[in-house]
Amino acid sequence: PFAIEGLGFVVNADNPVDSLSVEQVQKIYTGEITNWSEVGGVDEPITAFQRNENAGSQTMMKKLVMDGLELMEPPVEYMVESMYGLMEMGALIEAVRGYDNSAGAIGYTVYYYAKNMNMADGLKILRIDDVPPGAESFRSGAYPFLNPYYVVMAADTPEDSPVAVLYRWILSDVGQYLVDRAGYVA
Repeated sequence: PFAIEGLGFVVNADNPVDSLSVEQVQKIYTGEITNWSEVGGVDEPITAFQRNENAGSQTMMKKLVMDGLELMEPPVEYMVESMYGLMEMGALIEAVRGYDNSAGAIGYTVYYYAKNMNMADGLKILRIDDVPPGAESFRSGAYPFLNPYYVVMAADTPEDSPVAVLYRWILSDVGQYLVDRAGYVA
């Protein structure tokens, strides 16, 4: 792996819940948990926003979080349409931020958007199993919803080939510095 990305969950800053377990997140998104009081919050319905079917974060949600569990069908009002008919990442974050002027909404985003593009400003990024998402927990593997990116080459690739040179450069200090500068975790 040369870079790591994670899937984070965002709620309104006024939501008193700071951490959810993996099981709680799964149960929220299967529709089994429907009220914040069931996870240590106030007595308020949970509005669980989702991305459109073809979005990368939706694929990550299914793969990393749901692990074979069926996502609930989101009510139409929980899907925000963009000009392309798809819920864009920014639209999802804005929907969570502005939902009914309350702390009832939850959504998910790749950590890159939440933290490095400042899209989660004004929102709270939840800890999962009390582990905050971030470079340290990604590198250690402590955060549960991780998606590594790999650089791969054939074992018999000549050492002086452009592929081998690029491979070594990506894994070098300079390459890893640029991975971090691009907003991913090296």
